[in-house]
Amino acid sequence: MTGRSLRLSAIVAMLIATAGHAQTSCSVAGATGKCTASVVLANPGTMTNPALLKLTVSPTSSPLSPLSTTATMTDMDVAAGVAAPATASFSVQGNRAWTVQISGAAATWTASAGAWASKPVSDLRWSLSSTGATTAMSVTPVTVTTGTATAGSPSKTVYLRPAVHWATDLPGTYTIGVVFTMTTP
Repeated sequence: MTGRSLRLSAIVAMLIATAGHAQTSCSVAGATGKCTASVVLANPGTMTNPALLKLTVSPTSSPLSPLSTTATMTDMDVAAGVAAPATASFSVQGNRAWTVQISGAAATWTASAGAWASKPVSDLRWSLSSTGATTAMSVTPVTVTTGTATAGSPSKTVYLRPAVHWATDLPGTYTIGVVFTMTTP
């Protein structure tokens, strides 16, 4: 065995030993006797990418302005709710299709300072328009909007209007939570 073939055998043996589970080949080209190894990995790499979703809502606390409102005489018994709505805005980031839903956090409003304790969640009206038709809130989530994968959706504003009634809504403070839920199909 010549010196060149002994070196070549040693190089091939070393490549086989260090490659582990990889398939290795080495071929000598030309008179120089150089070996160029080609390594093919059986499993080059794996990445698992889960559903990534982010819902950002502002403001996040209802006692803070602008979600606090005071009813006026002209707001009483108006089916669409108070004239000056409170607003909440949201945006979505996600790597798949998504749906944003809205619902009330409880079947009745929390009453304090003499307020009527049985005010139903449906007395909170919502819409995607600052004027016009409104929808009664429910504890069952309903779809506000849907979208596809996005690095950031345009901000969407929800207008919230409490409905007040002469016969039942005693003077006091009424509070109810609003729940925004993001789901994926």
